[in-house]
Amino acid sequence: MRKFLLVIYFATGMAMSVAAQSDDIYTRYNIYRNPARVFLNKFSFTLTSGYGLTNYNHTLEGFYFYQDNNTQLILSNQNELATIFTGYDGWMSEPFLAEEVNIDDPFDVPYDYLANPVNNPLLKNRRLLVDTDTLGLGFSSFSPTVPISLVVDFDYKKFRFGVGIQYETHYIKPLKPTLLEQVVRPYEPQFEKTHYFKYFGMLGYQFYEWWDYTFVAELQLGRAKAGKEINQDAIGIGQNFFTNIGINIEKNLSEYFRVVVRPSYDIKSYVVNLPDASSIRHYNPAFMVQVGVSINIPEIPRSPMKSDHVQLKHVIVDGKTGRLMEVRGQPFWKKQNPKVGENHRRLWRYKLKNRRKIDPY
Repeated sequence: MRKFLLVIYFATGMAMSVAAQSDDIYTRYNIYRNPARVFLNKFSFTLTSGYGLTNYNHTLEGFYFYQDNNTQLILSNQNELATIFTGYDGWMSEPFLAEEVNIDDPFDVPYDYLANPVNNPLLKNRRLLVDTDTLGLGFSSFSPTVPISLVVDFDYKKFRFGVGIQYETHYIKPLKPTLLEQVVRPYEPQFEKTHYFKYFGMLGYQFYEWWDYTFVAELQLGRAKAGKEINQDAIGIGQNFFTNIGINIEKNLSEYFRVVVRPSYDIKSYVVNLPDASSIRHYNPAFMVQVGVSINIPEIPRSPMKSDHVQLKHVIVDGKTGRLMEVRGQPFWKKQNPKVGENHRRLWRYKLKNRRKIDPY
């Protein structure tokens, strides 16, 4: 009286291991699979989050650098110095012309002292003016980064083609000078936190597989848009592009469900244009580790027979249409080894609820 009769208990996954016969089996026995589901199964959906460090750094080559106990300013060294120095502050996000300062008076830190400075914290509040082309001065810091990413990719043999979006929160730390730490104070940007939206295309290649682990090399290319804390009107052309190189380490819990660990290196930068037509490039590459899950839409439905818990794919007769149809006996998320059946991964007597029983069976 059953609507569905289990007629064939062979594992089509085993039969399909012979590539030359895979298509013939479905044709020979007229086994039905929904074409739309078969096509959608080629797509993977991956959601990850994690932690990273972004290295904000820049060099002040081509600029004068001025510092006193209140401010730190830069000015293109294409300008001629006079007794009045007018420089720019906020050069990492939204540059603005600062108040004029008088540089006619002798400086607290003369040039000859910079060649052999001593470690004296009081000097960091002293007046200083240097041509950075001579010293190679720059600033750098590592800022914590929290990324959240969603990627949709199409699988073709060992290749993956996809698109994705990533949202990042950057917590900006003061940038330390690359030299003269005894004299130059860390530079504090005008913002403590900013955000990034990334839109990208992805190319991946599955280069290694070991048991239920898969290793995929990925390249992401796209645009990165900074948050409102970085003034977009001051940004130069080309800052929006970025490159990300990473490796997906995937633990296949089932054929359709995976846990993903993705270490990656992000390459990007942006240019800030100053009002005097000079510009300064800021580099902000990042190293990130993301963890998440990846799923595929199953190409065959769950068996309509509630008592059917066969892990490997098998064929039943549809009681409504009378045709053979391929089904699965396990939910897509259930932990299982995709290479062998393991309905009971732990012996009954060793299950937690049975450990104290003399006769667990």
